[in-house]
Amino acid sequence: MIRWLRLIATATIILSLIGLGVIAGLFLVANSGWVPVSIPPWLQGMFGDRPHEMWLPALIGGWLATAILLAAIVLWSMFYVWRRRQYESLINRLEKELAKLRNLPFTEPAPLEDLPETPSVAAARVMSSLGDDEDDHRADAR
Repeated sequence: MIRWLRLIATATIILSLIGLGVIAGLFLVANSGWVPVSIPPWLQGMFGDRPHEMWLPALIGGWLATAILLAAIVLWSMFYVWRRRQYESLINRLEKELAKLRNLPFTEPAPLEDLPETPSVAAARVMSSLGDDEDDHRADAR
């Protein structure tokens, strides 16, 4: 169902853009003359005081290109902010999970059932011999 909706939406957008292109092309062909463009007062120092002749299709094309570029910049910045918020959310979730894992021995200590019921004699001998070795090293160091 979603694939069909996506296909229909894509086809609608493509056909709309083709239709707009045809209309713009016909408009430019019908109005392919030169028009005088007067310079605003704040730009007269750079371009002069006389009006400039501009080809109308180029003028309209420049306006359309500017509008499309501005729309692309706005859409890209919205996408950038959206992706950045996703990344920050992921990092926050990972940091919380890491903090939880670091505090695991304090928040959920091992249950007593994991300890053996009776002490192991062999383990006691090993621990005793380890303790004796440490005492010997301390005596040698003095």
